Amino acid sequence: MSAKGLKIGVLFSRSGPMAVTENAHTKGILLACEEINAAGGVLGRMLDPILLDPAGSDEHYASLATELLVKHRVNVIFGACLSTSRKAVLPVIERFNGILFYPSVYEGFEYSPNVVYGGAVPNQVVLPLLEYLFEHEGRRIVLIGSDTLYAREVNRIVTEFLAESGGETVLETYLPIGASADHFGVVLSRLDPSQADAIISTVVGEDSVTLYNAFAAQGLEGGQLPIASLTATESELAAMQPAARAGHISVTSYFSTLNVPANDAFRRGFLERFGADEEPGVYSEVCYSQVHMFADAVRQAGSDETDALLSALSGAVLKGPAGDLFLDTETNHASLRPLIGRATRAGTFDIVWRGASVIRPDPYLVGYDRSIVEHAGA
Repeated sequence: MSAKGLKIGVLFSRSGPMAVTENAHTKGILLACEEINAAGGVLGRMLDPILLDPAGSDEHYASLATELLVKHRVNVIFGACLSTSRKAVLPVIERFNGILFYPSVYEGFEYSPNVVYGGAVPNQVVLPLLEYLFEHEGRRIVLIGSDTLYAREVNRIVTEFLAESGGETVLETYLPIGASADHFGVVLSRLDPSQADAIISTVVGEDSVTLYNAFAAQGLEGGQLPIASLTATESELAAMQPAARAGHISVTSYFSTLNVPANDAFRRGFLERFGADEEPGVYSEVCYSQVHMFADAVRQAGSDETDALLSALSGAVLKGPAGDLFLDTETNHASLRPLIGRATRAGTFDIVWRGASVIRPDPYLVGYDRSIVEHAGA
């Protein structure tokens, strides 16, 4: 292996409507690269991230993925957040036999041997969230989402489980990405808090900030009718008004307040690198962990050649900030422990529920009927 730099592609929107989320992805990657390089790199090679900005355009995602693989000669891309962006990149990755490290929560129902799926799928977060809501809030659910593939597919799954579990879909609505505060306000004004128990949000990016601010502007409170989000993290909380944060729920595999030694070191390094007001969230944590997993695979394979890396990644285990991360050999998805947190006015989450164990990914939901059985967390 030569001593030259080891290039990796970084393909996230640092501008546009997804910037608040995808900048968090990018920060996790940069922190991991800097840590690895400070420790001597990978087999003597310094990681050299090539950052390109698709600005929220799926067409740009596809063209820039091609540029990374062909012009910059990278084998590996860390990138894509929205499912439509991933699906735009996927044919390019497979055509040129590259590897896509995909770090985002998504709707499942996909497999590619060239993709390492690091985010949660519905059996790992949607089902624990519904169990928690049924036990602590109620079964009358409002569904508000961005008009995306992810939101519609996840809400299709939610609706199936509600129908088979004595629940009720009170309202289901989708707003275009970039919807105004007034648009959200019109939707929220139709809600009667006495007729619903929780809002499940699949609103993404900057629109999550708009939703929460509009919710507070309506005089609604998280303690009265909580927004239970699959996408809102510390990054989105930081961008919204402090009064709009408190009491709302998020489900994910990582919160910055997680009390484990590996997270203490990660959070400290993140705050030192990006500032005391920049709490890391799951978007940063998964990317950070995936870069370290990639580096371990290069060391094991002795090469950054695609097939050698894929072989080394199969069944890989990493002790990350959220705990042990296992890559499932059958699906290329990660086994994750779900967490549920309640947002505070300060912009962090109090962890109110923790899964008793890691949950193996089941991206096609083959192991589940459509009924909810309530379980206690650990």
